[in-house]
Amino acid sequence: MKQFYFLIFFVATFQMYSQNERILLHGIIFSDSLTIDNVNVVNKSTYKGTVSNKVGKFQIFVRENDELQFSNIQYKTKQITINKIHIQKKVIEINLAQKTNELEEVVVQNMAKKLGLPNADKIPLKPTERKINFYNKGGMVNQLYGLISGDMKKLKVLQKRLDEDSILLDNKVNVQIIRNHFTDDFFINTLQVSKEHIDGLIFFSIPKGIVFIFEKERYLEVVDLLIQNKEAYLSSIK
Repeated sequence: MKQFYFLIFFVATFQMYSQNERILLHGIIFSDSLTIDNVNVVNKSTYKGTVSNKVGKFQIFVRENDELQFSNIQYKTKQITINKIHIQKKVIEINLAQKTNELEEVVVQNMAKKLGLPNADKIPLKPTERKINFYNKGGMVNQLYGLISGDMKKLKVLQKRLDEDSILLDNKVNVQIIRNHFTDDFFINTLQVSKEHIDGLIFFSIPKGIVFIFEKERYLEVVDLLIQNKEAYLSSIK
């Protein structure tokens, strides 16, 4: 009898844990077809957040019914509720609308002035202007770290790590998008690739230009590339 009650307790505990377990959601943020960096992404259900990188991509842990909030001073705040489709696909695309209310921008700028924030007097740049400005100046991380430490060697190491993290995040999002587009059935039944090796095959094909071809919607070429790389990939993991 004690074993029976223990079994019931174990099953109930496992179910509760499964329901509470969160998955890593990958996402990309746009506005008028341009990706947006420095967007605050907050899971209001866990009070944890992150920021989109320089190509608009992010990742955050979520489960069904979690509330995500996306905010940036130049865009209207947006909230979404995570549903089953988000959980299944493990990837999400967010489109933000740029603020057009001049009064609202004035209020934000005035608040920034009172707080003594840098560049408070500057008019917010449009997405295209902001991206050009970012690449021309090399990024705020370089300037800030250089002022504080003056150690260019450490700065180069830090920048390399940031770039590597950004590339890894980009690749994870791209892999998930390609996988979702073709579906697991295609990889398993048509390409004869086991489920646990799908991501690996796509990652293996990234240096061959699969992301560029996919973004150009040349899907037949994507399939050809996957077929060409399959044997080499499977041989590399043996």
